[in-house]
Amino acid sequence: MKILSKTPLRISLFGGGTDFPEYFKNKKSLIIGGAIDKYIYISLSNYYSNLFKDKLKIFYSKLEFVNKNTSIKHPVIKQIFIKEKIKKNIEIHIASDLPSNSGLGSSSSFSVGMLNLINFYKRKLIYKKKILAKKAIHFERKILGENVGYQDQTFASFGSFSKITLYNKKFQISKYKNNKLIKKIQNNLFLVYSHIQRSASVLEKKKIHKIKQNMPYLDKIRDIAIAVDKKLKIENNPDFIGRYLDETWNLKKKLHSSVSNKKIDNLYKLCIKNGATGGKLLGAGGGGFILMYVPLNKQQKFKKVLKNKLVKFEFVSHGSTIIEI
Repeated sequence: MKILSKTPLRISLFGGGTDFPEYFKNKKSLIIGGAIDKYIYISLSNYYSNLFKDKLKIFYSKLEFVNKNTSIKHPVIKQIFIKEKIKKNIEIHIASDLPSNSGLGSSSSFSVGMLNLINFYKRKLIYKKKILAKKAIHFERKILGENVGYQDQTFASFGSFSKITLYNKKFQISKYKNNKLIKKIQNNLFLVYSHIQRSASVLEKKKIHKIKQNMPYLDKIRDIAIAVDKKLKIENNPDFIGRYLDETWNLKKKLHSSVSNKKIDNLYKLCIKNGATGGKLLGAGGGGFILMYVPLNKQQKFKKVLKNKLVKFEFVSHGSTIIEI
């Protein structure tokens, strides 16, 4: 038996930082973003552990061959295996299209994919999208104790270019349906890699500690998302996105001094100098990918100068999926 979970990474355009309960428990939040065609893959195989000295095998950037699930070092796999009482006969392999800790929600995509995979393995059932998102949010926040919001798990579970609305203990996700406009948007967006990896949870913890102080900035970030949502319903030309991304980035940098650094600032300036009209660092900050908006008539120069740092992507309509091999 072999099964595979294929879970998309995500791009967050607007509203990031307002998807934490510390913000939306008292205020409405709006997040705009979507799942992209870059994935985390987790395969699960049965093997005859009675023939080997190790009961469980896990392959990722490290190799773990263990006799007890409590000996697993990978925190997500360890906690899920303990909860599901998986003790032997399992081999796990993990791969990703893009680097981890780079602002694309990879940690949450992994949690979503792993929960989906083990649920199918144990019960031959695939979670409904909202249930999967809620379980991943609970798992990361309550079991792992991570400082994460709600958007990453939701985009990874649902897929599509969408908006998430959050208020108190409720959240909803709505897909944008203007496919022509969505195609124009994705054709003008580029991922620019900073070659800096960082821990998102550590950075988010710093920002949460300053959330009362940062509330005016977060309100403005939310208001930009609301303005963009309105324009997405009436505009056919998406070039307004660059300006709004730039405004969001300038606000995001005010949330904590660790959000940006000299290397990131210089890379951002290089992008603007060569045709981009705006962008922002994805995820918590401190490193990873910068998302840049570049109008079609400026892209030739932009791609020539930034060619060794660029990743193109498309939005995808599906969230985490299970494949039997």
